[in-house]
Amino acid sequence: MLIRVLKYLVFILSLLATTQLFANNYQRIISLDICSDWILARYAKRTQVIAMSPLLYQYPIKAEHQDWPTHDGSLEKILQLKPDLVITGEFNASVLRARLKELGVHVETTALPRSLNALQQYIQQFINLLGTGVVLPILKKKPFVEKDAPRLLLLNANANATGTGTLEDEILQQAGWRNYVKQSGYGKVDLEQLVQDPPDAILWSAPASPAMANALFEHPALKKAMLNKPVLVLDDGRWQCAGPWTWQQIETLTNLRVKWFTK
Repeated sequence: MLIRVLKYLVFILSLLATTQLFANNYQRIISLDICSDWILARYAKRTQVIAMSPLLYQYPIKAEHQDWPTHDGSLEKILQLKPDLVITGEFNASVLRARLKELGVHVETTALPRSLNALQQYIQQFINLLGTGVVLPILKKKPFVEKDAPRLLLLNANANATGTGTLEDEILQQAGWRNYVKQSGYGKVDLEQLVQDPPDAILWSAPASPAMANALFEHPALKKAMLNKPVLVLDDGRWQCAGPWTWQQIETLTNLRVKWFTK
């Protein structure tokens, strides 16, 4: 009898918790940054979002483009829209979000995911706020990278490269690559080192434009060193924002590794 009562209480509490979750979901949401835009475009109902960030149409998402409205980034405009929730990343719009909080607006600040586990939590945070009831699949990761796996250099503008201990590094490993950069974090790579010891492949994620920031990529010595090695130029800004599409990026990198290095 006691067990039945306990089971019934657990059921009631679970039902109340679920009801509360969906009762508190937000219906007038504003985004302050492009990464939040993209997550909302994936999971939010069109009626829940009253304005995306001013950057949305500078970096459009074709698959999820639904003529989302945008705001101009000003405090006045955001207050006029009367949001019940404003979402922003931890490094975005710090002054604006602080002022909104002072004025009593509910602001949720999302942490930049630095691992695949953190990415799962990041996405789940949005899902919980939206009250959609979406359940993320269990994260399954490969335990290690083969010692003789090809070395991939993720290169950005201004000769900046992605090192170990980063989300990007974990993405490379899950796709079966070794990171060419052995140092942790982010930093510049040396042209002389690249020429003397070129990576097996380069993933170039800087914008394709005739700018000084892209000078390293255009250097004749680097081009010669990589003459018979694959170089992939990314035009997908989603490398700058992690999200559910990250799993597709892992799959793409896995397929490229197999295509280029399987004999």
